[in-house]
Amino acid sequence: MSRLLIRAGKSPFTAVTAETTLTQDVFNSNTGNFLFQHAVWESLAIDGAELTANSTLTERNKPTANDIAAINEQFDHFVIPFANAFRPDFVEQLDRLSATIEQLTIPVSVVGVGAQAPASMDLADLAPIRAATKRFVSAVIDRSPSIGVRGEFTQRFLHELGFGDDHVDVIGCPSLFRRGPDFRVEKDLGSLPADARLALNLTPEVRGIGQFSLEQAASHRNLTYIAQDGHDLRLMLWGVPRPNVSDLNAPVHMAHPLYRDERMRMFVDQWTWFDYLAEQDFAYGTRFHGNVAALMAGTPAMLLAHDSRTVELAEYHQMPHRLVAEFNEPISAAELYENTDVEPFNKALPEGFERYRSFLDKHQLHHKWHTLAGSNHFAAQLAQASFPPAVTPVTSPDLHNVIERINWIRGGMVLDMTRHPNRYEYPFEHPTFSGAGSRYARLHRERVAVDEKQAAELKALRSRLSALERRSLTFQARRAVRWFLRLFQD
Repeated sequence: MSRLLIRAGKSPFTAVTAETTLTQDVFNSNTGNFLFQHAVWESLAIDGAELTANSTLTERNKPTANDIAAINEQFDHFVIPFANAFRPDFVEQLDRLSATIEQLTIPVSVVGVGAQAPASMDLADLAPIRAATKRFVSAVIDRSPSIGVRGEFTQRFLHELGFGDDHVDVIGCPSLFRRGPDFRVEKDLGSLPADARLALNLTPEVRGIGQFSLEQAASHRNLTYIAQDGHDLRLMLWGVPRPNVSDLNAPVHMAHPLYRDERMRMFVDQWTWFDYLAEQDFAYGTRFHGNVAALMAGTPAMLLAHDSRTVELAEYHQMPHRLVAEFNEPISAAELYENTDVEPFNKALPEGFERYRSFLDKHQLHHKWHTLAGSNHFAAQLAQASFPPAVTPVTSPDLHNVIERINWIRGGMVLDMTRHPNRYEYPFEHPTFSGAGSRYARLHRERVAVDEKQAAELKALRSRLSALERRSLTFQARRAVRWFLRLFQD
């Protein structure tokens, strides 16, 4: 039995409500993460393998000696499906993960990590993360034959840090290999009809994208915006506007036409996402995994690449893409579809798949494409699972969605999520999750911490005052009088 600890928010078969997904951050703030996490899981889920999700706790909390011992004792291999982890706002998590890996005695395999910089792809922009990246990669290659990176830009970055080709394998993103080397995407329509079913994906922070969203919403009555991240989910569940986005033309508030007309959807599992996209005629937008989901569903897609991360992956996989660093000119969906050539992607897939398969072999990770792999029960397990439906705006007339949210609140949103009836149970709770499950629980924990600190400070002050009093002349005189009186009484 091979025991694998997989870096994943949850297992592919675990159903978690949208409300819990958001509150416990099961999806690491973006549903796109499930695509590459579960693609690796599906590859390795064969007879004789026992896979456990680490719920990404390893990077959320500082590991203790007990946490490290539990990993070393209970698992044979730590497999880390990754994305754009080499970026400034992920340094803390990367350092915690490095601290864990440095103490492990089992093999560690990183599958598909990437660096993120502006579309100019200038390595100088990565200066703030050089030290953290070098520490992480050093820890990994001390426990594995190589590290798997997304593309040539990340490879070039690691070369600059001193890691040669013998330690760096370019393998792309595993999410595009889950259907094997013979998978093909077909483009059935000659051109987009006026009533085409379109799936739009967006990154609200990209300059000018708000006007783009308004134009697309107005031009295509059957267009639906497929949201992906935590801010989107909070907006759809509770109507909370997205913070830190000044472009109010973007779909970041309830007054946006796409929200108001209930043309927004979000999926907290990739399987329901695939099912929905399989019914669409075309998908397009700035989200890499939003377009990957469409391609894996067999739907043509065009990635509007806006940074090094998306450009690197699109070039490696030969995905249909166009570089759009900012949206300052009108873009036609019909023209995008016309220029979506899926043949380079189809042609590149077998070769890219072979590099991915070879990487798994190199790391002695037995996978479903191995000639001696035996049966794979992944599909059977998946068929038995049931997942939540698409999340719709809170203004939706679908009473089922509204009742679900009311019941979730009634079940105890104001309490710590560890006591909520619909909580997500961590299959391997190391390190122990220490975050509050709601804003109210967090505030309560902070208040308790302040009270405990003040009580400790008061106790210390009392001890100090007692010590000073014992050393004072008045205290010494009183003690002499008491001694004299006791002597006289005796």
